[in-house]
Amino acid sequence: MSNKNFSRRNFISLTGLAGTGLALSGNSLMAAQTIHTEAYEVKVWKMGIIGCGNRSKGIIESLNNVPEIEIAALCDIVPHKMGQRAQLIKSGDKPKFVNSLDELLKMKELDCIGVITPNDTHRDIVIAALEAGKHVWCEKPMAMTTMECNDMIGVVERTRKALQIGHQRRHSGGYKKLIETFRTKPLGKILQSDLFDYRGDWRVPDADEYPAGVEYWRLNQKRSGGVVYEMGAHIIDVNNWVFDSAPIAVCSLQGVNNPSLRKRDSSDHAGVLVQYANGAMLNYGGNVYNYGATSLDTFFCMNGTLQMGGGKLNIRYGSPAGFPRPADMPQPEEISLSGGGGGDTEQFRYFAKVMEGKEKAFPDGYQGRQCVQVMEGSIRSAEERRTIDIRELG
Repeated sequence: MSNKNFSRRNFISLTGLAGTGLALSGNSLMAAQTIHTEAYEVKVWKMGIIGCGNRSKGIIESLNNVPEIEIAALCDIVPHKMGQRAQLIKSGDKPKFVNSLDELLKMKELDCIGVITPNDTHRDIVIAALEAGKHVWCEKPMAMTTMECNDMIGVVERTRKALQIGHQRRHSGGYKKLIETFRTKPLGKILQSDLFDYRGDWRVPDADEYPAGVEYWRLNQKRSGGVVYEMGAHIIDVNNWVFDSAPIAVCSLQGVNNPSLRKRDSSDHAGVLVQYANGAMLNYGGNVYNYGATSLDTFFCMNGTLQMGGGKLNIRYGSPAGFPRPADMPQPEEISLSGGGGGDTEQFRYFAKVMEGKEKAFPDGYQGRQCVQVMEGSIRSAEERRTIDIRELG
């Protein structure tokens, strides 16, 4: 979604929510239809998508492969973008177009809402949708601050509606294989990770499809969070999954160094160090002006080192210099990740099971909040030039 002076507050006022949720009658689970085929039955959950910006293209493409979810409505304050996105939908009836969240949430036929709006709007939109009786899938990041995440989690617990965060790598075959490898191979305790997101494809002067004079929200630090929120969120979430431990302290330096985006104040490069409760440390680096080769994601463990990249996992076992090599030390391994996929489609297939009550949201608000804790801590650390204790964030 886009608007020249768009903010979370004026978006909510635009839609007529006035800071309160909409309690609608009816059970969303009863609204779902059922498709009968010769082979099986498929429950169809009707989704309303709010936010028809660039990211919605990939989301719609993924949902085209999920017969359990039908896109029944599109919502955006830029009308022509709804028409463009509707052309991408390959099944079901033509979606209804609405330009306010208020109108979207009054659609009793909707079972769930897909939130694909600017990062700083997630908290209020998600809460309004949950209170309107809708299940919610929310694009990463969950929110901008830990306190916003706490607010959202509280509403989930009160309404008993599902909230799943769009960290799609948790549903990728390749990343599931990464987790399985850590849990089953004799790598020993995880000591440190060295992870990156160095890209050049985000170094663009303007966003596509935006009307003349409309601000590109990703270039605004308060609205987007910069490179750590926009790109690092995926890597940080995977690292949290691998470490299986809570972050406790964050130290970071960040800056703006892109001469082709002079109006930008969102960070385009960052270095982040994170300490976890189990003693392990994450070293994350990201920038948007890389035009060369990239490095491998590397995890250092007590008994070996694992590297991920190029569709492979490579494991090398070892022992400290000067100590005899253990007789039972495993040989090096190379594990193929071919066919793993990015998890975009799989996350929605899983979300359909969540709405049906067969699974619990994954990642849920608690896991989404852990990622936000690291990102928010990194921003505060860079601004205040000090290490941030996660407990300071609420």
